[in-house]
Amino acid sequence: MKCLSLIFVVTILIFPLGYSFEFAAFAEAHCIKCHGPEKQKGDLRLDTLGPPTAGVAEADAWSLIADAIETGDMPPRKEPQPDAVETEKAVDWVQAQLAAALEPIPGLRRMNREEYENTVHDLLGIDTPLAELLPEDSEVQGFDNVATGLGISSVLLEKYLDAADVAFEGVFRRIEPLEPSTRRAVLMEKKENQDSVAGKKGGVISVDGAFVDFTPGWPPARVDEAHPIEPGTYRCRIAVFPHDPGEHRTLTVAVFAGPLFGDGKRRFMGMFDATGTSENPRIIEFTSHLEAGHTLHVLPWVYPEHVTWRDKHEKRPGVGTLWVETHGPLDQDFPSQAQIDLFGESETLSLEEGASYYLRHRRGVLSHYIDSSAPREDLERMIRRLVPRAFRRPVDEELVQPFVDLALARLDAGNTFEQAARAGFVAVLCSPHFLMLHREPEVDDFEIASRLSYFLWSSMPDEELLALAEKGELSNPAVRRQQVDRMLQDPKRQRFVENFTGQWLDLREIDFTTPDKNLFPEYDELLMRSMLAETRGFFAHILDENLSVMNFIDSDFAVLNQRLAEHYGIPGIRGHEEFRLVELDEDSVRGGVLTQGSVLKVTANGTSTSPILRGIWILDRILGQPAPPPPPGVPAVEPDIRGAINIRDQLEKHREEESCARCHVRIDPPGFALEEFNAIGGHREWYRSLGEGERVGNIKSYRKGQPVQKGDQWPDGTSFADFRQFRAQLLDRPELIVRSLAEKMMVYGTGRPVTAADQAAVDTVVEETMKSGSGLVSLIHAVVESEFFYLP
Repeated sequence: MKCLSLIFVVTILIFPLGYSFEFAAFAEAHCIKCHGPEKQKGDLRLDTLGPPTAGVAEADAWSLIADAIETGDMPPRKEPQPDAVETEKAVDWVQAQLAAALEPIPGLRRMNREEYENTVHDLLGIDTPLAELLPEDSEVQGFDNVATGLGISSVLLEKYLDAADVAFEGVFRRIEPLEPSTRRAVLMEKKENQDSVAGKKGGVISVDGAFVDFTPGWPPARVDEAHPIEPGTYRCRIAVFPHDPGEHRTLTVAVFAGPLFGDGKRRFMGMFDATGTSENPRIIEFTSHLEAGHTLHVLPWVYPEHVTWRDKHEKRPGVGTLWVETHGPLDQDFPSQAQIDLFGESETLSLEEGASYYLRHRRGVLSHYIDSSAPREDLERMIRRLVPRAFRRPVDEELVQPFVDLALARLDAGNTFEQAARAGFVAVLCSPHFLMLHREPEVDDFEIASRLSYFLWSSMPDEELLALAEKGELSNPAVRRQQVDRMLQDPKRQRFVENFTGQWLDLREIDFTTPDKNLFPEYDELLMRSMLAETRGFFAHILDENLSVMNFIDSDFAVLNQRLAEHYGIPGIRGHEEFRLVELDEDSVRGGVLTQGSVLKVTANGTSTSPILRGIWILDRILGQPAPPPPPGVPAVEPDIRGAINIRDQLEKHREEESCARCHVRIDPPGFALEEFNAIGGHREWYRSLGEGERVGNIKSYRKGQPVQKGDQWPDGTSFADFRQFRAQLLDRPELIVRSLAEKMMVYGTGRPVTAADQAAVDTVVEETMKSGSGLVSLIHAVVESEFFYLP
C-alpha cells in the first residue's frame, strides 16, 4: 500500500497532468534517476517535459523516448530492467499520445529523377537518357522517393527545363535513316590485333583465325569495323568459343557498348558463356540502341588463377573471338513513331528539309523539321492530346488553355511551328501537374491509378489503369487486387525489383568500394555482377511465388550461377550466364539475403569488415530498429588488417565509455554474427592479414590471420555461438521481421515517411500480411489496402 501511495504522489507532484498512472510508475522506476530533478543526462528531464501535444520539440523528444524503451537502449543494462509487459505498456502509451498529437505528413511530392525518366519514356515512347541530367535525390528513411527529401528549387527547375528540351528533341528523327546494312569485324584481319598477337601484348594468341585473349582487362580486342555509323537500333552478333577451358571450368565473355576510345560510359549488355569450338562457335545475339561511333567491347572473364587453382602443367584458358557484327539500323520509321504519337497524323503536318547535316560517310544529307499548313489548329490539337496523358487524368478547359495560349503566343511572335510546339511541350513537362505526385486533396480513381503505378512501376499509369479509373472501378478493392497482380507480371515490375532492393539492401552501393587486390585477389567484375543478379533474382522469385518474407532471413534455396556457387562452396553448378534455383543443404550457412555476396560486400569497406557497420545495417534494414548516431567526438573503430589485434578486443575497449556501451550492446551482436563472412561474401574461419600470420598455400598476397570472432549475446542475455544460431533466433521473431519490411514497403510505396502517428496503420499491414502467410505479394496487397496508402 505504501508503494502504491508513493507512486500516486509521484504521479501528481512530479509528472505533468495527462501522464498515465502506468507510465508514471514506469518512469519513476526506470527513468527519473537519470532524467529527473537531480540529474538530466542528454539534457532530457522527464518530470518537466510537456506532453507530445505541446509542440514539435516535445513530440520529437517523446519519439526518442519510445524508441529507446522499445529497442532496449533505456534503461541502461546496469540498471534494473522492466519486463516485457511493462515495456509494451509504456511504449504503447507514448505511441498513442504521439498518434493523437502528430498530423500525418503530407504526401505531396515531386517525382525523383528515376521516376521522371521512366514517365517521360513511357509518355513519349523514347529512350533518351534523362535521369543523368537531373541532380541526385536525397534519401529519407532509406528511400529517394520520399516527400520530405524531394524539394524544389530554382536551380532544379532549370534542370527540368533542360531535360524537357532534350526529351522533345528525342521525339524526332532528324535525318532519313540508312537502309539496314551489316558491318562486321573479323578480328585477325585487324592490324592492331595482329600486332598484339605478334608482340604477345596482354596475353593473346591467334588460333584458327580467332583472337584469343586470356585476361579480362581493358582495352579489349579492336572491333572498329563493326561500329554503327549512324544511331539506331541494331542487331548485334558475336562469334566466340572457349580455348583450353579444362573439364572443370566455364569461360565467359562480358559485352559492353560504348565509345570506341576514351573513358566514356559503357553500358553492360550482359555476360555470355563461351561454348562450341573454333569451327562451330557460339553466336551471341541481342538487339540494342547504339550511337554513331559506339561499338561493342568484348572482354573475356577468365577466373583469376587462384580461384580455380590451375595446375602449372594445365593449359592456360582463354576466350576466342572470331568476328563481331552489327546489322541496322532496324528502326526505319521516318518520321519516328514518337513524333506521330505526339503530334498525331494529319495532312496538314509535314517533315520539311532544313539545313545540311554533315556526315562523313554520305553527302547531301539534310536535317528535317516538322511544319504545319494549319499551325494554330495543329498546335492546339497537339497540346490538348498531350496534357491529359501527361497529367495522368482528364483536365478541364481552365487548366489546358494556358498551355495552348503559350504555344500560340510563340507562333504569333514569329517563331516556327516547331519552336512554338517545343515551348508548349516544355511548359507541360515543367508544370506542377506533371512533376508533382499526390497533388489531389481527394484520392479519386485517377489518383489511385497513379499511386499504384508509381509504387510498382516507378512511372505513369498505363492505358488499362486509366480506363479503369475513367469507369470508377479502381475504388473497388477486388479490382485493385487484380490490377496489382497484373502489374507484378508486367516487365515494368523489374523497376520495382531493382529500385526497392537497390535501396532497401543498398545494392546501388555495390561498386562504391573496390576490394583490396592483395586481400581479395579473387574478386572481379564477373563476381560483382553475379552478386547483383543473385539478389535481384532471389527477390523476384519470392515475389513471383508469393513466398513468405521470412525467406529473406533463411531459405532452403538460392539463385546462383557457377561463379557464385563456387564462391560459396556449392558444387555441381555449370555456367555463368544462367541463374537458376538451387536447393540448399539443410545445414547450409547460405540462404536468405544476409549471406548473399551483394549484402556482405555493401556492408564492408572493401578491405575489412566491421561488426559496427554490419550491426547498424541489420538493425535498420532487417530489424527496423535503427541505432542512434554516435556521440560527437567518438573516434571510429578501424579493424587491424595487419593481424595484430582482434576486433572484439578493440570493441571491448570502445565499450568502456558509457555513452558508447549503451548503443553497442545492440549494435555489436548482429555485427559479430556476420563476422563469419569476409568483405566479398566468402565464408571464413580466420581473417586475412597483410602482416602477421601463416602462409596460405602458394598465395603470396595475404596470410592467415587471427581466428574469426563470431559469437555474441543479445541485450536480453540470449547468446549465439555462430551465424546459424543467430539466424535461428531471428526466425523466432517473425512479427519483428514482417514489421520492419512492412514499414519499408509503406515508405517506398507511398513516398511518405512512417512516423509514430502511423503505427496503427503499420499494425494493420503487419496483421493482414501475417494472416495471409507473410507472403511478399500479400504484404504489397496489405500496403495498397491500408489507410496509409490513401492519405492525402
